[in-house]
Amino acid sequence: MSEDAPVNTGAGWWPDEGSAYYAVRRMQTKLHRWAGEDASRRFGDLMNLIYDPAFLVHAWQRVSSNAGARTPGVDKATVRRYAFSVDSHQ
Repeated sequence: MSEDAPVNTGAGWWPDEGSAYYAVRRMQTKLHRWAGEDASRRFGDLMNLIYDPAFLVHAWQRVSSNAGARTPGVDKATVRRYAFSVDSHQ
């Protein structure tokens, strides 16, 4: 990936959990199909997906609702620590 590539500069909205889920599933389906069609295919620009608002919303929903959400990570932070700041910005 080029270090100069723009990262999702046009994304200015935050989707709700339902539309985020479907956006992520559509992209996962495409990536799966493309990888299956050509085993040697390389995906060089996945950073745009990582920073995509739909992927971030979906990732937060999964992390905050999993069984280990109350367990701190290596940085000693829990989901609860960040839940307030995320909820207050919506």
